[in-house]
Amino acid sequence: MVGPLSSADRSERGPAGDERGRSPATARPRDRQILVVGDGLAAAATAGFLGQAGFDPVLASASSERTRSPLVTLWEPGLALLERIGLRRPVERLGTPLDRLARPDAAQSWMRNGDARPSLVAVRRSRLRALLDRQLRGRLRTAERPVTDIEPTADGVSATFESGIDEPFDTVVTTDRSLLWTREATPTARSVHTWAFEWPDGVPSPDAPTEAWDDALAAFTVPVADGTLVRLVAGVETAPATAVSVDELGGLFGPLFAATGDPFARLDQHTLRYRRVPLVVPASMRPGRVALVGPAARTTLPGNPLRAALGVEDAWVLADTLAYGPPDIDDALDAYERRRRRRSTELLPGHGNAAGTRVDAALCPPLRRLCAARTLAFGHVVDGRVPELARSVPDAL
Repeated sequence: MVGPLSSADRSERGPAGDERGRSPATARPRDRQILVVGDGLAAAATAGFLGQAGFDPVLASASSERTRSPLVTLWEPGLALLERIGLRRPVERLGTPLDRLARPDAAQSWMRNGDARPSLVAVRRSRLRALLDRQLRGRLRTAERPVTDIEPTADGVSATFESGIDEPFDTVVTTDRSLLWTREATPTARSVHTWAFEWPDGVPSPDAPTEAWDDALAAFTVPVADGTLVRLVAGVETAPATAVSVDELGGLFGPLFAATGDPFARLDQHTLRYRRVPLVVPASMRPGRVALVGPAARTTLPGNPLRAALGVEDAWVLADTLAYGPPDIDDALDAYERRRRRRSTELLPGHGNAAGTRVDAALCPPLRRLCAARTLAFGHVVDGRVPELARSVPDAL
């Protein structure tokens, strides 16, 4: 394992900052054994915030890497929180600011005015991973073997590492719900279907982020420095052949690209990334002494630009409740879940925000939720200002 954070790397401010008047040295015991399992931003941020709060977490990878989008989009709250561990500026330098939006199907487009800092940034997952390895993971203790299973016990959590090694921990944080010893049955759950691919070379691509909607279909493009990513989402069941056939896919989604050019004409079938995403919400964000963060904590539709930021918020709130919440771990994890459930409710359209005002009622329910999320994420462009829900971080979560 790599050595723990040095005292020089640890901030004297807790996750909520000095304004709370609480010192990491006196708030809670910092000898709790905490394991963080995951390979993405949410896991790395969790370990970083816990280290900043005075804990000494162990960061481990999961045994099986799930298929993920090659692009990570970070909304303003996530960027604001990453600033607390010195990652906001590096991410902004590495990524592409999304300060425009076009709706070719509706002949609408918007552009942000002014030179304010980015409120929405897209970055390649591979480049973000290299950044995290370079600037964050090297300061954390890391496990040599990946975790294959985690099981809540009477007084903590047992983690099984590759080669069958079991170790006890007071708390385990994971971004992969499938590692839990109790598996959720999902065969009958409603699902959405999603495809991702790079815009083919030789075909003119949109020079701004775009979105196009049909009742049960959506198509998005996101340009970055070295290409343009296309994301397709179907909110209804599709023919099995559509999952792997460029022709079938073009026939289904082609009308949504009528005003932007045809990416299917030169698309290589082998570059398609297809996933079926069950719309299953976990019954609890803290089964036993396991805390779920990021993709494990919620069902987030593909193409949702809030997803990564919500995972960073999870990391922040969890570190805050473990460091400054109730002394008992179970009570602290309960507080974490209450705060995150409240935040999720705030982000729903019709709960004191304007996220649903531009959502077409004809869209199927999953796409209505997705459209509302994108309305929030691109509020700085469409409305000319960052939504209040983005400004409530970090102090008002």
